Amino acid sequence: MIKNSEETKSNTLRLLMPQWQGGNNPAYFLGAQLLNWLAPNTNDIQEEVPVSLNKEGLKVEEGIFARSTVLKQFHDATDILKKHNPDRVVVLGGDCSVELAPIAYLNDKYDGDVAILWVDAHPDVNSPGYYDGHHAHVLANLLGVGDEEFVASIPKLVNPNNILYVGLNEWQPSEKKVMEQFDLSAVTPEELVEDSSSVLQWLEKVNPAKVFIHFDLDVLDLREFRSLLVANPATYEKMKERVPTGSSMETIIRVLQDVAKAHNVVGLGITEHFPWDAYNLQNMLQRLPLLGDINKEDKAPYNWPF
Repeated sequence: MIKNSEETKSNTLRLLMPQWQGGNNPAYFLGAQLLNWLAPNTNDIQEEVPVSLNKEGLKVEEGIFARSTVLKQFHDATDILKKHNPDRVVVLGGDCSVELAPIAYLNDKYDGDVAILWVDAHPDVNSPGYYDGHHAHVLANLLGVGDEEFVASIPKLVNPNNILYVGLNEWQPSEKKVMEQFDLSAVTPEELVEDSSSVLQWLEKVNPAKVFIHFDLDVLDLREFRSLLVANPATYEKMKERVPTGSSMETIIRVLQDVAKAHNVVGLGITEHFPWDAYNLQNMLQRLPLLGDINKEDKAPYNWPF
């Protein structure tokens, strides 16, 4: 059994990466900062990847929005990982593409013997020809498809047999093609309700030395957890009717705890925290007397759908 002792935490890097350009939504910057504030204090090494909120000049480049910016931030994160050479990594993001550097690093460090639990409502195997948001390209890049420069920067591609989707319930036709190409395994939200056996049995079959957990908060059901892009207050009632039922918080907690009790988890990434109320409150405070600019009329910007 894996113990969560001080010894196992001694060489862990806690990486704050408030990248928002991969999803073209500035709220992910605030979302990452709030995640870092809310997360328990630890004695881990702590670093932050520099991310600018400047939106000027950002555009679609070679089929990817803000490609040069996202690429630079990926390399910056990689440099931090190489500097510290941690055994374990916690990533607090930011859009889903913050996972590219830590997964690439750990997969190389452990010679490809890392299982990836992609706890996410979406498969994130899209490519520039179909979709220009890099947050939906990250797993495709790790598999060796997608933008050539991103792929070339990955020292060891992820074995598709080492990937399990957990809670997957929505995808595009272009993504389904890639999923079928690599024969990727998936566990639906319904299979997680009673117990974690479907995930644990898959892990037992793969028998990895290490496990990385990517946790996109959008795997959670928006009817319980509303700090998600899809839970826009202006369209919330409509989206409740349209969006497939996701997993409950307690279900995901139980699954991840069960995995960690039986396997050596070396990475955890938490992404796409979209704090609607805090984001709108931040905008309001910027426009009030004595605090902000009383001539400011701009509302909090966001991009939907993306």
